[in-house]
Amino acid sequence: MNARMKFLRRQREFLVSQAAAQRSEVAYVASHLQKNLRLLDMGFAIVHAVRVHPVLAVTSATLLLRAGRGKLLFWASQLFTAWELYETARKQWPRRQA
Repeated sequence: MNARMKFLRRQREFLVSQAAAQRSEVAYVASHLQKNLRLLDMGFAIVHAVRVHPVLAVTSATLLLRAGRGKLLFWASQLFTAWELYETARKQWPRRQA
């Protein structure tokens, strides 16, 4: 029985070390995938927003067609700045507990 216990202990140590190595490898791959899939996630968020609020899509398309290139770049930069300010402020707000 003692030999069996030693075998099981060694087997357990091997499996634990193997699981740790696999965990670190999965974390490494996941971090690279997270960086690469961020753009795709943003695309899905835009599609979802358009489906939920189709008026926004129509209004945006109308503004894009009517605005000149200079105005378009100006408003795009203003919108981007406003969005960045909103995101910064939102990160500072405490999360509401459900």
